[in-house]
Amino acid sequence: MRKIFKTPLLVASALMMAAGVVSCSDDNGSETVTTGDDLSAELTEVLTQYVNGTVVATYQRLADASILLDTECKTLYDNIVAGNATQQDVKDVCDAWLEARKYWEYSEAFLLGPATINGIDPHIDSWPLDKQALDKMLANTTIMDDMNADYITSNYGSGGLCGFHALEYAVFADGHDKDVSEINANLAKYAYAVAGDLKLQCVVLEAAWAGTANVSADKQQLLEEKEATPDSGVDNYGMNFINAGKAGSRYRTQLEGVVDFIKADKGCYGIANEVGDVKITDPVSSQNVLDVESWYSFNSKTDFQDNIRGINNVIMGGINYDGVNTRDESKSIYTLLKSHNPTLADELKAAIDECIGEDGTTGLGTIVYPFRNNLEPEKNQVAIESCQALRDKLMEVASWMQENM
Repeated sequence: MRKIFKTPLLVASALMMAAGVVSCSDDNGSETVTTGDDLSAELTEVLTQYVNGTVVATYQRLADASILLDTECKTLYDNIVAGNATQQDVKDVCDAWLEARKYWEYSEAFLLGPATINGIDPHIDSWPLDKQALDKMLANTTIMDDMNADYITSNYGSGGLCGFHALEYAVFADGHDKDVSEINANLAKYAYAVAGDLKLQCVVLEAAWAGTANVSADKQQLLEEKEATPDSGVDNYGMNFINAGKAGSRYRTQLEGVVDFIKADKGCYGIANEVGDVKITDPVSSQNVLDVESWYSFNSKTDFQDNIRGINNVIMGGINYDGVNTRDESKSIYTLLKSHNPTLADELKAAIDECIGEDGTTGLGTIVYPFRNNLEPEKNQVAIESCQALRDKLMEVASWMQENM
């Protein structure tokens, strides 16, 4: 997601607590929470499935993919230094990048919480790449002698020289793996450093939502070694939703929690709006390829569709793509809404499906590949309008739920 980075990684405890696990208050300043007797078993199931079946499931796979990406980058660097790197080494990094990228793009449907509070989103996913600064850095012997994951984490809080797009530049060219002869030792060392930092941030995200105690021992060890264990204000952030309506959650009622992940600027509504009005519209308006996200890899169209697939995961109750199935539709927003307003539920599902455009005839499916070479307004209007229609339908659903449930 394109942003200007304003807060450091691992921000102070007070800030996290302000945005994290707190009890909400009414206008008089007194605590107002739903009592246990008022809690809905149906909403509890929806909120729990949202956290475990969608958010944590996505972040766990993102963290695992980022660990593999780091490993592949190390192999590429070691082999370049040894003088025996192959084209397959580069392709392995690219394939690992694409796998991690998929889960990151899904996750942009729920940036509310640690990804924003900790400044991780702009740290690992800002663009465009600052190529001029990168070239200068790669030529600086002093910096490159110190270059590793810790250096990236400590010195590059904002995007432009770190994260997905910095690594993308290092290993992709014109939509495929860069020729191995074009990757020198410094560039490979930089890519490995960026991948190490990216791995750390993705593990932090999983731990923050799931709870540090609930991630693997290897991930816990990484967090301890890097002194990056999530602060108590965001550790196990998912409990804000699971315990919505109880003291200790930031949500006064369960419905408030459900509505937030639908309509929040850092939720489903926000990413639908951004895909149409920023990720597509900005480069179409400017006709500048530098405004295109993921243009070295030609992955833009897939990025956009994966953002909407992330919305689909939230609404339909979990991931169900590429052999990964954590979905339980019986505990989904769609089923909840359908029991109260079947027409609106089916309209929302149709808007999501049309926007993704899996068959290439609707929505984002109509974007001509590669997007970076096809920025003409007439080629992208259908895609933009489908995102706007989905954005509006999400807000309609949230408003209806607030007024009628």
